[in-house]
Amino acid sequence: MTQYLKSLYLCICLLGGFISCQTNESITQDEEIQTIMEGISNQAGQEKNPYLTAGDKTYIIGTQDGNFPDLGGHTPGEMGGVWNHLIKLLDGFWVKMTDNKGNSCWLENAIQYTNYPFGSKFEYAPLFNNSIRVNRFQFCPQGKNGVVITYTIENVSDSEQTVLFDFVAKTDLLPVWSSGTIGLKDANDVVNWDTQDAIFKAKDLGNNWNVIWGADQHTSIYQLDAPTYINTQGTGKSASSTYTITLPKNQEKKLSFVIAGSKDSEEDALKSYKDILANHSEMLEDKKMYYTQLLERGRINIPDKKLQEVYNWCKINTEWLAADMEGAGRFLGAGAIEYPWLFGCDNSYSLQGLVATGDQKLAKETLRVIKEMSEKANGNGRILHEMAFNAFVSHKGNTQETAHFVIAVWNVYKWTGDNKFLADMYPYMQKGLNFLLKDMDTNKNMFPEGYGIMEVRGLNAELIDVSVYTQQALEVMSQIALIMGEEAFASECASQAIDLKERINDLFWDKDLEIYCDFYGTREQALETTKGAIEQVRNTEYRWDVAEVSLQEYEDSKKKHIAMYEDMYKQFEAYPTGIMKGWLTNKNWVISTPIETQIASEDRAIQQLDKVRKEHCGKYGPYLSAVERDRMMTIATGVQAMAECAYRRVDEALWYINRIVDTFGRTLPGSINEMMPDYGCPVQAWTIYGIATPLIRYIYGIQPEAYKKILTLSPNLPSDWDFIEMKDLPVGNNKINYKVKQLEDGLEITLDTTEKDWSYLLRPVKQPIKRFIVNGKEQRI
Repeated sequence: MTQYLKSLYLCICLLGGFISCQTNESITQDEEIQTIMEGISNQAGQEKNPYLTAGDKTYIIGTQDGNFPDLGGHTPGEMGGVWNHLIKLLDGFWVKMTDNKGNSCWLENAIQYTNYPFGSKFEYAPLFNNSIRVNRFQFCPQGKNGVVITYTIENVSDSEQTVLFDFVAKTDLLPVWSSGTIGLKDANDVVNWDTQDAIFKAKDLGNNWNVIWGADQHTSIYQLDAPTYINTQGTGKSASSTYTITLPKNQEKKLSFVIAGSKDSEEDALKSYKDILANHSEMLEDKKMYYTQLLERGRINIPDKKLQEVYNWCKINTEWLAADMEGAGRFLGAGAIEYPWLFGCDNSYSLQGLVATGDQKLAKETLRVIKEMSEKANGNGRILHEMAFNAFVSHKGNTQETAHFVIAVWNVYKWTGDNKFLADMYPYMQKGLNFLLKDMDTNKNMFPEGYGIMEVRGLNAELIDVSVYTQQALEVMSQIALIMGEEAFASECASQAIDLKERINDLFWDKDLEIYCDFYGTREQALETTKGAIEQVRNTEYRWDVAEVSLQEYEDSKKKHIAMYEDMYKQFEAYPTGIMKGWLTNKNWVISTPIETQIASEDRAIQQLDKVRKEHCGKYGPYLSAVERDRMMTIATGVQAMAECAYRRVDEALWYINRIVDTFGRTLPGSINEMMPDYGCPVQAWTIYGIATPLIRYIYGIQPEAYKKILTLSPNLPSDWDFIEMKDLPVGNNKINYKVKQLEDGLEITLDTTEKDWSYLLRPVKQPIKRFIVNGKEQRI
């Protein structure tokens, strides 16, 4: 047996009493949080990159130079601007200024963009012979259907200055992507000026969609159909309002604008507008406090300060994607700018990192929404893949998402111990198992059919990730059923989990190549999959906006990939008709899922881990397809880090984690792209799976069973780390401070807790635990 299997369990039942531990390496909380709250600024060359100013009801997307060009592909050219979930409010807004000599200029080409956890700031070059400086700060108040934009105009000259300030906005009231499928159609907008309140009111003529905007300074000067800084597509209308600003020498003034919307009525939009206008200063302070508390929760202190910084910003990035959607509830979206809405697959990864960093509430809320919306759309246990902010489920779900959902629920339950939450999820999870093993397993070999995580054309077979996550779902349900008092069902699930584990290791493992296969099936399925891969490569168009290579290099690469798949097709044709076996057609990154989930034997796991690192990786981790070898993604790299950790190889895992870290801030300051190093969504929720989950679950070794009030501590420090520390981490109804320190002959663990009647298990991995101090008292080991 390995040392891991021989690990000693030490159980200590303790009374609570939270005592902070002060050491030389203790986290300087105030300084670290203050630094983060001061934001991160962009670098030269990033000005045309997109940004996200996030809220849970609204968000703003533009470019870091302060402009609002047409952006995005889901609704082509319409993913930027000011959004209020179901509806877009504005294409954008711009400012034109005129001095007292009649000189006019647009505020353009911001010289610096600063990304804060709570908002965004744009600084512009001095205007009018360096006499006027302007910066713009914007934020989206929590829980409000509107946004706030504040301009600070500073007179840096030695004489009084008077300027005219034209705020120009263009409406574009249209519904979110996929709305045409459910009958929501865009119509022309109409804009009117309200003289009494000095505000603009705009409406979509075919719907009850409304947007209202104005400032905290009164004016009577306005213009309909005003010129905009740039032309944007759509059926919106533009309008401007003009404000006279007199500035004493070396003084500044602020001018704030509020943009508010409603999908239902002008009255609702006006109510939101007036609320935000009257209270936006307090709302900003509330938002700052919200993010301060987020950073205080689940704080880490590690020797690798760059990784520590990225961990903190990953928590922030994830919160940026939280959405409070009317009629559905609060949930975690997938990624901005293209996928800010609900996804099943993404959340099954993301929520494992989210709950491990302390956000139990959002994790449970998200799973409830996924379950409820899946039940409405499917009803048979199947978990949805994608639902936009119009509540339309555009993709009813890939097969693996149903199994993965069960795993995610179990992980969240282990951290929260919320029995009502589990009871609410349980009936639909039972339906999910039935869907997997009956509806989707037509040949009754325990391998459900259908698409998995990799949506490769033609790869609609018995896939490795679907089978592995189904095995894990059975294992999980065997434990959940016991909690629910259904012993017979628990026994059935446990038996099936054992059988499926054996079948995966028997039939998916390629003994000659020493690697798991992409799928199990017939020669004919292998040929169809290869043909689908050829078609997908052939039909993929060059994207100049995200490409890392020239058009000629891209075309040469396509020809190479097609030739490889054509050779593979010829090899498969030589097999006998109808033969059933494992096939390695794409070498997709998901072949590591048996190792990620620890169902692979030790020797097979090490063989494949070494092979993937040596043969399947690019600069930033595993290729999505090691056959095509041209794209890498944070989730693939994160899963590989988890796979390394699962077999105690934390040094190797850190190599993958740090490849994600290497891409920090490449497109958007403070964030990491979906596609590595710098394309796809600039904010992506599942990045937290690759950063936080291996850190917390394996390096810190925090493995809770909150429903039993048991916490297992199984730290495994990288070879060049001499300490790790965690503060204010919620675990069930408990909260812990936890530190591991390297001694000459082992580890010292210090644990402080808030609650009584919890039990703590020590599970050594590589080094013995020499000292264990709990709530200030050293325990006998």
